[in-house]
Amino acid sequence: MKSASVTESDVSPRLGRAPDRSRAATRRRLKGAGTALFARRGLHGTTTAQIAHRAGVASGTFYLHFRDKHALFREIVFEALDALRDRLADASARAAADPVARVRERATELLAFADENRNLVRVLFGREHEAGELAEAVIDELVSGIEERLRGRIAAGAVPSGLHPAVAAQALAAMWARVVAWWLEDPRRAPREAVIETLVQIHPVYRAAVRR
Repeated sequence: MKSASVTESDVSPRLGRAPDRSRAATRRRLKGAGTALFARRGLHGTTTAQIAHRAGVASGTFYLHFRDKHALFREIVFEALDALRDRLADASARAAADPVARVRERATELLAFADENRNLVRVLFGREHEAGELAEAVIDELVSGIEERLRGRIAAGAVPSGLHPAVAAQALAAMWARVVAWWLEDPRRAPREAVIETLVQIHPVYRAAVRR
C-alpha cells in the first residue's frame, strides 16, 4: 500500500510554528522563574542572571525576551491585573442589580486575590516602595474602571450627583491598595470580614444607600 505523501505545504506550517512554540515556552519559564524569585528576594534583590538560571536558560537568552528585570516584572504584574479584572467582573455579575452587594462581592474577591498573590502585592505596594512608578501605573489602571462604574452609579441615582467621579476614583483606588497592603503585612491586624465590611461601608455607593 502506498503511503500518503507529505507535501512541502504540509510541513512548512508545522516547522514555522515550532520556533514560536519554543519561544513562548521559554518566555513562560522566565516569567515563572521571575515570579518565584521576586516573591522570595523582592525586585531589588533579584537579578536577570538568577532568573535565567532558575528558568534553565543562558543569561543572554533573558534579553531576547525582556529588556531588563523591570520589564519582566511589569508583564507579570499586568497579567495579574488582567486576571484580577476578570475576577472582579465575575464578582459584580454574581451580585446582580444590588449596588451594595456588588461592592461587597468585589471587596471579597479583591482580598482573596491579594491573599493568593501576597508577594506581588508586597512588592508593588509595600513600605519599601520597590516598584516605584509601576505601582502608580497599576493604580491608574484601577482608577479608570472605578471612575467608569461611579459614573454609571451617578447616572442611575445610586450615588449623589455632587460626587466628582474622577476624584472619588483616585481616592478609592489609593485607599483600597493601601488597606490591602497593610492587612497583608499581618492579617492578624483585623479579621478578613471586618476589612471587607469596612471597605464596603466607606464606599460612596453604601453611604448613598444608607441615606435613603
